[in-house]
Amino acid sequence: MEVTEEIQTEPVATDHGHKTNVRHVVRGSTLRVAGLVANTCIAFFMMPFVVHHLGDRIYGYWVLVGSVLGYYGILDFGIVSAVQYFVAKALGERDSSLVNRTIATSFFTFAGIGFLTLGVTGVLAFAAAMFTNDPAQIRLLRFVLLIMGAGFAIGFPGRALLGALAAHLRMDLVSLVGLVTLVLRAGLIVISIEAGYGIIGLACATVFTDLLTYISFYFMLRKIQHPFVLSIVLADLSTLKQILQYGIFTFIVKFSDQLRFYVDALVVSALVGVTAVTHYSVASRLALSLMEFMIALVGLLSAWFSLLAGKRDYQRIRKLFGFGTKVSVAVATAIVVPIILNGNGFISLWMGKTYADAYVPLCLLVTGIFFDVAQQTSVCYLFGVSLNRFLAQITLVEGIVNVILSVFLARRYGLSGVAAGTLIPMFLFKFCVQPVYVCRQIGIEVKSYYLEMFGRTTVITALAGIVLWMLLFRHVPQTNLAEASFLIAVQMALALACGFVFIFNSEERAMLIASFFHAFDVRRAAVSPAQS
Repeated sequence: MEVTEEIQTEPVATDHGHKTNVRHVVRGSTLRVAGLVANTCIAFFMMPFVVHHLGDRIYGYWVLVGSVLGYYGILDFGIVSAVQYFVAKALGERDSSLVNRTIATSFFTFAGIGFLTLGVTGVLAFAAAMFTNDPAQIRLLRFVLLIMGAGFAIGFPGRALLGALAAHLRMDLVSLVGLVTLVLRAGLIVISIEAGYGIIGLACATVFTDLLTYISFYFMLRKIQHPFVLSIVLADLSTLKQILQYGIFTFIVKFSDQLRFYVDALVVSALVGVTAVTHYSVASRLALSLMEFMIALVGLLSAWFSLLAGKRDYQRIRKLFGFGTKVSVAVATAIVVPIILNGNGFISLWMGKTYADAYVPLCLLVTGIFFDVAQQTSVCYLFGVSLNRFLAQITLVEGIVNVILSVFLARRYGLSGVAAGTLIPMFLFKFCVQPVYVCRQIGIEVKSYYLEMFGRTTVITALAGIVLWMLLFRHVPQTNLAEASFLIAVQMALALACGFVFIFNSEERAMLIASFFHAFDVRRAAVSPAQS
């Protein structure tokens, strides 16, 4: 689908529907960011507590369990993104029967996949002896794998409900549930570890709160979608075929993301040592937080692109892409620059000076992820208009190159080599290849993209962050983690303020301000059916 072919001939959406979508997206994005900030803050303060109570080796097992079971995420075969795409498109076309049929088909398909994962979990538990020779630790690792695997299996059907809520642009509701369960999970983890349940308590708290989240999604969808019917009678093979045809490319992207972001722990464990996994995870946790933040900020644009595609409003697709790209690049730059400038001291205050070896991997990882998250709007566009086949192809190649380089460089450069193996292909594919394809599809000059949307935005925001640090913030003493976090946050905010003034034009600034305040008008914030 090339947007440029039909721009002049297709009808556009109503202003009322557009403004409603803006409110939902801004409110949803803001609450997702707030939830992510809360999650990141709690994770940062919780990680030293958990590591020091469990020890490097047992926490290393926890990271390995997360890395291995993280591959369960690809077993959805891209169905969540397909649900979001087809439901959002059907909402744009006002086809309620297709909405319910899509949700029901995906829900019961997920139930079957969840049942299959129980068998996979049993095999993984049997293979736990590959990671340690200690019989006691083998039993512990097997028990944790079984608990977490069972949680994944039971929670699989809830993913269909998440995709439907995203299609309605109601991630604000999802984020509110996330905030509540986040606080509950943190409390349960502290209580269980203090009570001596260790990594078992950590696993149980995680699974319990995840299940509460999916149950909440069901009742939310019943409230905002009229009519909402979840029945196995509505599930049919023709709808499943359409879902899988779209979702297979999302499946490839997710599998590739596992290679790009989560295979590192296995490489470090095999070539450097299990204890080094904990040190590397300090860097990767910070770096992946940046990616999670950007997905929270602009991830809803995918459903919005689908809604606009369903209405054939191609002019707004082009405008949304340009504006979203500037936002993505500005925010990513404002975050990466302070992390690199302050990362060494931050790691020492956060985890202790013995973890200083994580700083160089951190710089390499956040630089690579910067080039990735700066393209977050183009990723949303590719998913939103069903061009995810191209994304699947380049991401798979990138993931394979990532693994090969990480293994090769780890033998010589250790943790830094693994991080460099992630950075190099990420720069080549996400910065040099993907933007060219997307610009040609959407009808934007490649030169304009690199010089104006990306280049100008990056330079202005980066210079603001560097100058502020050189003149002021590097001279401010940081004696504890709270002070360091606050100063880094201030640097990010000031850099973004400079970007707001010098990157966006007056119309864009006015739209940002108006959209934010309208989104949080209490008279409009109640749970209601999505409008298109």
